[in-house]
Amino acid sequence: MVWVVEKQIMHYELDMGFERVDIPIRVKFEFEVREGAFVPNTLTKEILYNKHAIEKQYPKIELSSLDRGIGEMVEDEIMEYFRQCGLLPDKPSGHI
Repeated sequence: MVWVVEKQIMHYELDMGFERVDIPIRVKFEFEVREGAFVPNTLTKEILYNKHAIEKQYPKIELSSLDRGIGEMVEDEIMEYFRQCGLLPDKPSGHI
């Protein structure tokens, strides 16, 4: 049993219709690897971005929708990371 901690900066592109905003996201995720494979249900993640600045710049934005979109993007990026590291099969098997 090995626990891996990974930190990455990801970028979420928010399309406001009249402009596109690139939001840097700091992600820290931890997971267990056993026999060279990701162990399901061991993934934990911290997602940090400057909500205050976005809310200040775009006061009408719905933060719950933004959080959901960022969460989905981060999950997809983590799954791709697992595939590239050989911790998952090449075929997508759904979300973590």
